Amino acid sequence: MIKTVKWLRGAAMVAVLALAGAVFAEEDNGFSEHQTKRAVDTFTYGAEQCATLDPIYRVDCLRQAYSQTVRVVANASVYWEAEVALTRVNRGLYAFVREHLDKNVGRVRVNGGRIKAVTADSVPVAQALYGDGVDRAVAAMRGASSLEVRYFEPIAQVLLASKALMQ
Repeated sequence: MIKTVKWLRGAAMVAVLALAGAVFAEEDNGFSEHQTKRAVDTFTYGAEQCATLDPIYRVDCLRQAYSQTVRVVANASVYWEAEVALTRVNRGLYAFVREHLDKNVGRVRVNGGRIKAVTADSVPVAQALYGDGVDRAVAAMRGASSLEVRYFEPIAQVLLASKALMQ
């Protein structure tokens, strides 16, 4: 009888722990307000630095802000959709800067990096490219699951706000 009671208590404990593990696993989904805030703060700081520059430097400056933000979200694998969206914008800006680099203008140091200038004639094209890239990134982040959207929305908001920098 005592063995049976002990066995039943042990079985009950195993069942409770199994249920508790499932509940804790549901709550620990890898997303965090802190991680999202770090990404938002990193991008916001970079964009604020870019706002002080001439338009010919803003393309590369924003590329650097995206690159730094990608490094932040890459630390949490559940942010991979946001990472991919941000990386696409970053790569588009990188290719644009390489293609439209103004070699006659020197670099400036901003936010720990040396920012390159694009030709003044290419700035309107950069504005359109940047607007399209941001729209696609925001659409990707808002098209994710409802849980992901909850954490990606603040990032999407700062991206949309940065479109004004290129106008």
